[in-house]
Amino acid sequence: MSDDVTQDAVLIFAKRLREIIATCEVSAVSVETREACAWQYVRKDGETIIVTRKTLQYWAVRDAAARNGYRLDVKPEPVDVAPGAQITRGIPHADKLSTLAVTPYLSGQSETIFRTAWGDGSEFPVLSTILGIAKQADDLGRTSVLGRTAQDLYGGPRHSSSKVQRARDAATKEWRELTASLDAVRDELIYRSAELPHTD
Repeated sequence: MSDDVTQDAVLIFAKRLREIIATCEVSAVSVETREACAWQYVRKDGETIIVTRKTLQYWAVRDAAARNGYRLDVKPEPVDVAPGAQITRGIPHADKLSTLAVTPYLSGQSETIFRTAWGDGSEFPVLSTILGIAKQADDLGRTSVLGRTAQDLYGGPRHSSSKVQRARDAATKEWRELTASLDAVRDELIYRSAELPHTD
């Protein structure tokens, strides 16, 4: 991705974020920081949608790419993707510019992202129990992880269907909360990286 696209994307993102914060009603806040992380945005057609920093980043990269001659809606020709197939450089393509821009940074931060979202695990007692039982299992296919989790947490017989269902429902709820927390931490890291001054 060219430096022009990157620079334009950062500027467009910052401008849009400022406008969204100033004009849109907050729809969600980060649990950790209590800062707004999603807003109610009214489109030109009158429909209200929820936008996050991730949405704004996508829009910024898409618009910056278009401004610099990239096409997000056109798949690259074979000549564009085969190394050495081009004699001269044609119209550049960028199918996933936003991913390309942040993937190297985030891949080095995956442990930090998980530790921050997971914390000490006390907010996810069912998932913690499941992980503890799974860690000790010699054969996950033969170990009734959910059955043992339900028995450890709620007592009663190991394979009580109501207790297993209760554990499954609680684990699903915690998984959704953990996923949202991971997304929030990742978005915050991306936001902070966009704020950092770049030096050549």
